[in-house]
Amino acid sequence: MFFFAAYLMNTTYKFRIIYLLILNLPPGTSAMSNHLKLKHPEKFMNLNKDKKNNDAATSLAEPVNACTSSSSTERQQTLSEAFDRKLLWDINNATAKKYHYLIAEMIALDNEPLCVVERVGFARLLKQALPRYELPSRAFMTQKIVPDIYNRIFKKIQIRISSAVAVSVTSDMWTCLRNNSSFLSFTAHWLSAEFKLQHGVIAMKPFSGSHTGENIANELNSIASRWDIEQSKIHVLVHDSGANMVKGVRMAQYDSARCFIHSLQRVVLESLKVQPEVMDLIAKGRRIVTHFNHSGLAKEKLLALQKELCLPEHQLVQDINTRWNSTFYMVERLLEQKRVISLYVSENDTLTNLTTRQWCLMEQCVQLLKPFEEITKITSSGLSCISEVIPHVAALKKFLDKDETVRRTADLLNMRASLKAQLASRFISLSEDPKYLIATFLDPRFKANFLGKVEAERARQTILLEHLKMTCDTSSISSCSSTSSTRPKQLRLNETHSNVARESHETFWDCFNEVADENNIQSRDHEKNPIATEIEFFLKEVRIDRSQDPYAWWSFNSKKYPILTSLAKTFLSAPCSSVYSERLFSEAGLVYENKRNRLLSANAENLVFIHHNLPLLNFEY
Repeated sequence: MFFFAAYLMNTTYKFRIIYLLILNLPPGTSAMSNHLKLKHPEKFMNLNKDKKNNDAATSLAEPVNACTSSSSTERQQTLSEAFDRKLLWDINNATAKKYHYLIAEMIALDNEPLCVVERVGFARLLKQALPRYELPSRAFMTQKIVPDIYNRIFKKIQIRISSAVAVSVTSDMWTCLRNNSSFLSFTAHWLSAEFKLQHGVIAMKPFSGSHTGENIANELNSIASRWDIEQSKIHVLVHDSGANMVKGVRMAQYDSARCFIHSLQRVVLESLKVQPEVMDLIAKGRRIVTHFNHSGLAKEKLLALQKELCLPEHQLVQDINTRWNSTFYMVERLLEQKRVISLYVSENDTLTNLTTRQWCLMEQCVQLLKPFEEITKITSSGLSCISEVIPHVAALKKFLDKDETVRRTADLLNMRASLKAQLASRFISLSEDPKYLIATFLDPRFKANFLGKVEAERARQTILLEHLKMTCDTSSISSCSSTSSTRPKQLRLNETHSNVARESHETFWDCFNEVADENNIQSRDHEKNPIATEIEFFLKEVRIDRSQDPYAWWSFNSKKYPILTSLAKTFLSAPCSSVYSERLFSEAGLVYENKRNRLLSANAENLVFIHHNLPLLNFEY
């Protein structure tokens, strides 16, 4: 009888009863109560509370049940539960599937190889953390889990795009050097109903065959068709200046825009070539940087000299031929470490120092090119818009014509003249392109202040024409009612640590403000129709600072300008560069590492797609 009662009790009290029987003590409740009172006072208090609430007499088993019922975690396991805890979860078990998806997410987000599920260390870790979980095979992850995550994210982004007024696209071509696989990117950018700028990776599609304009056009249309994006809904496609890409976009019948950063790079690179002295000092500086980067002893000596001279303990920057601003950073860092480099070279015969004139030319180059570098950095951000192109080009032209710039860069006459000529020739069509004019006109940071009188009038007439088109499309009109009460947020620009660069920085942004003041357009009182009235009131608004968020401004004022708001959602959705596609391919380069260069193109596309889009959905799919 007593053994049967003990079996029903908690393990702790079961052994207590057995102990009492061995000592031939009566199995009453007083000994148990004393034990609880001395050794388990909390359980004893819970027992007393239960006794007060229970009118019936308690049996020997009841105190044990009362004690154990105070916490569900101390319940005695049943025999079946004990056996179940030792069994592995089935691969389709709900709990196991949760961990399948988490592991797949980790592989995509952290650029881990798919074979991580077969690695011994990872398997041992999960065996200790989750004894009942069994890692699935690599084939199961690539054929079941990863495609399912892709499809779920696909549907989420497709719903968001379908609700957008217009979509702007960036596209580029990339060939992996590790296995010669080619891909075509397709990223979408749009403004939500709350005027939040959103974007997503639509495709990094494997590209087979020759990279001709015809093939590119077919692939672009194929991607848009797969996502159910109508051609009329694509506002503009931003791409680089490659002849095949230009032809492909034209054949696909999309309105195209050249990547502003790529065009700006061509302006700088072509201008550097016209001044041989500058090319010589860049080559000489590159040899100095290479020496320190390839020698551990030289790097240690450099650090010791920096400490001795109390200079910033920065490493020298190695430039990349395809990025002009990396050359700018190399030159800027050389100027910062001029004293250290000169001292090191004086003690080593293996290097040749720059001459006094070359150091002077280098300083002038930094002053002349600092505005170009800063604009490159600004337009590479996630909030850059096509509306920034005309104002930045106008400010650069103003900067190059200023007497102060001429005085500070007196030895770079040819280079400065080439910069002006290149800007004029590569951006000559902006004043006649409606997408640039309207975007600048509708941006509260610029408006008509950065357009000439002819350009401002052309933008005004184009807006009136666009409104007439919209009145014929009721679906476009119904999508105009987006409101939000968020306040504009500040976008902080990075400051330079160089005094030389700071002077050029301040001079350039003075030019920016001068352009805005010179082209201030007065309003007209004789136009009384609703769209014209909105335009006039919009132009009378105080122009916000260039560092503020134009999307937050439109969200705050959308009720005030309902017609212009719908147009802004279209024309302010386009980025000014194809930097999104380039970042996409940078991630693809991490996916195709040396240890997994035989990864199938379809698997690579899925992983990159998940890597970029999953954080944008807050990991909810």
